[in-house]
Amino acid sequence: MPKAYDTIIVGAGPAGGTAAFFLGQAGQRVLVLEKEALPRYKACGGGLSVDMLEVFPFSFEPVIERRVKAVRYALGNQAVTIPLPSNSMCMVMRDRFDAYLLGHAQAEVRDGTAVQSVEEIDGKVLVTTRDGEQLAASHLIGADGANSVVAHSLGLRRNKALAAAIEVEATVPEEKLVEYGEVPLLAFGEVAHGYVWIFAKADHLSVGIGNLHPRPGELQSRLKAAMAHYGISLEGYAMHGHAVPFFTRYELLATGRSLLTGDAAGLVDPFTGEGIRFAIHSGRLAAQAILSDRIERYTNWINRRIKFNYVIAALLARSFFRYPDEWFAFAARRPSITRAFVDSISGRASYLQIILRLAGGLPEYLSRRMFAWGK
Repeated sequence: MPKAYDTIIVGAGPAGGTAAFFLGQAGQRVLVLEKEALPRYKACGGGLSVDMLEVFPFSFEPVIERRVKAVRYALGNQAVTIPLPSNSMCMVMRDRFDAYLLGHAQAEVRDGTAVQSVEEIDGKVLVTTRDGEQLAASHLIGADGANSVVAHSLGLRRNKALAAAIEVEATVPEEKLVEYGEVPLLAFGEVAHGYVWIFAKADHLSVGIGNLHPRPGELQSRLKAAMAHYGISLEGYAMHGHAVPFFTRYELLATGRSLLTGDAAGLVDPFTGEGIRFAIHSGRLAAQAILSDRIERYTNWINRRIKFNYVIAALLARSFFRYPDEWFAFAARRPSITRAFVDSISGRASYLQIILRLAGGLPEYLSRRMFAWGK
């Protein structure tokens, strides 16, 4: 007889850790399976909203690497720095962040345990590991990333869309840490349909590049060239590539007893590429669906609370990356737009509200452009 649990969670990232925490709080017998040895490195910029963490009844202070006071945007030779609201954004390393979150969950954790397949049978979920062990549970949560074994086993997300990103953890001189310590950089124009980032952690820089429509080998060379422009050498450092999944249309994210969360569900912002927010949100919704016995409503919850935002974000991304010069001139220098994006990452604002703020500044921008053209 396979050992039985109330819920098995595949994947120990923010989505899995969040679900494990709230299910464990409710008294469930929870097992978390993670294929890597914990703590494990995860390629991720690691920027997140401080407010977003308030859904948990404990502080994340021990794993916050940096506090962010402003953000710098660049396009070609143009650059602008916009102050952020106090204590609104921070930087984390995912290995420490994920392990810290999971450490607060009342759950059994097995790392170094890869899942081979998942099957729903006889009113339960049967999980088979690559070692041949079988485990059973009343419910299962797939939090196992863009190439989810759970999704594949259950026939979900068959037509998923994937973008790509590459990140490097680079040790740099102290002056570079100071330069970017409280002011991360987002540089546009270095690659079509994407951007470059420089985020400071406690003792190094996380630098990377993301692209909605990558070409083979392009990102590595573009990232090296961009970092050389900013005086950061990547020689001798490993480049960590990872798939960035997108939720492009209505699709089932749950079966009778299983649910997909985070990257496994394609929940990554199509404009910014940020995914921690949706991982936490979907992990909590998955736990609520299981505890309230409303798994059949989970897909609609995700569509209602996240998908509409996605549609607007995707349209905004398409427009921005097609006309970067116009968008940079219009939006980058407007602090209200940056604050709107910060609010969206914290969950306080939607992309519809961002569009409305953009629309509010359009008359002034057009009048200035018309005045400039008339000179």
